[in-house]
Amino acid sequence: MIVLSPYSLSRSLICIGTLITLVFNDVSTLFGNKINNNSDFFHIKYNFFSLFGENLVLGKVLAILILLIVIIGYYPRLTGLLHFYITYSFFLACDVVDGGDHIASNLTLLLCPLCLLDGRKNQWSRESSFLIGNNAFDSIIKRTFVLLICIQVCSIYLHAFVGKLFVEEWINGTAVYYWFTHSYFGVNPLFLNPVRQVLSNDMIVLSITWGTLIFEFLLAACLILPKNDHKRILFLILGICFHLAIVFIHGLVSFYFVMAAALVLYLIPFDLHVRLNEINKENGIKLFKKLF
Repeated sequence: MIVLSPYSLSRSLICIGTLITLVFNDVSTLFGNKINNNSDFFHIKYNFFSLFGENLVLGKVLAILILLIVIIGYYPRLTGLLHFYITYSFFLACDVVDGGDHIASNLTLLLCPLCLLDGRKNQWSRESSFLIGNNAFDSIIKRTFVLLICIQVCSIYLHAFVGKLFVEEWINGTAVYYWFTHSYFGVNPLFLNPVRQVLSNDMIVLSITWGTLIFEFLLAACLILPKNDHKRILFLILGICFHLAIVFIHGLVSFYFVMAAALVLYLIPFDLHVRLNEINKENGIKLFKKLF
């Protein structure tokens, strides 16, 4: 029996983000010719990708295999630590990281205590005792780190909102025009002409620019929403659509999967779980009513 939960789904989504970057880029693009592991700093000297010397291809292949095991869900108590080790090492060693890689590293670190308390053979198994806590101590640990994850995600959106307030183009409502038409980060050249026509309307540009600011603030404010408030699911859907739009505009595919995982952990109650084999018309309606 396969059970979906925010915990298992988010771990897999984070993995997919890193996996896409590793699979579709060669080692020279990701790490240059070699990784400098001559530093005395422990976290650099014993970086996962430094363990194999100049054989970066081997390190990349092993990282991909470990990430696939994480997605499949086997032995989360072990793979949770390995997952953090890989995302943290990748963030430090890679030459082309973005904000998503940093967030992936932070989230996998905060998920480590939850993984250590997960004694199941597979994270997709039907055992629900992990989700609700085997005892009071486990429950306190889980609730504490779920709260820390929520604070982390809230701070991401709050920082994005506050940081933009000090940029003139965001305040005067023109920032989106410059980002969409940027020579490197902007819209795919195939769609540039129709996008330029849309952006020629000042009200559309203003609406998208200020709408982004307002939406990021509202996502940060979701931290104070009650656990079972139906608006959480609404913001989850809007947030996923928001980051999906960023994929089409800026091409940040791996960033999308990491932020989707962050939103799942942030907005879906941690103890909510769905048994796939029990989903039918009647139960589907009950679940829909429960969410909305």
